[in-house]
Amino acid sequence: MAAAYIMKTYILKKQSKASILNDSNGFSLTELMAAISIVGILSAIALPNYFNQVNRTRQNEAASTISQIQTTIATYADEFGLLPGSWADLNSVNAVMTDTGPSKKDSFEAIKLAGGHYEVAISQSANLFTITSTSSNTPNLNIIACINLTNGASAVSKGTNSDAAETPNCG
Repeated sequence: MAAAYIMKTYILKKQSKASILNDSNGFSLTELMAAISIVGILSAIALPNYFNQVNRTRQNEAASTISQIQTTIATYADEFGLLPGSWADLNSVNAVMTDTGPSKKDSFEAIKLAGGHYEVAISQSANLFTITSTSSNTPNLNIIACINLTNGASAVSKGTNSDAAETPNCG
């Protein structure tokens, strides 16, 4: 009787050790594949939205700088009684920053704004200044602005992912 009891206890201990060794705290291959699939699906949804938001933020930053340029053009005309003819003229009132510092070009040819994501150029016809800005990465997210020093009109038009901006009417 005692031998049978000892043998039964020995078998139970051996079974409990075996079950402890077979039970692991890790993940099965199926659980791991399910988790990877869920992360992949969420990434496929989230990453394009993230990059779209980054591009829109860059566009808004460039639009803010263009609005500053519009104000600087009007300020220059008020301050000196002359129309500005270059980026260097505008810098005498308010700096237009590039990656290398204030733009000092003697014309309104294209410059890259600080950050290097947008190029800005100004064209002038009498008292009407048109400011165009484009991004090489996202061409539809362009910005076109105008300021008319005769009637005081100004406007900013921003493109979307599907449609590029059109020239606003400041006439």
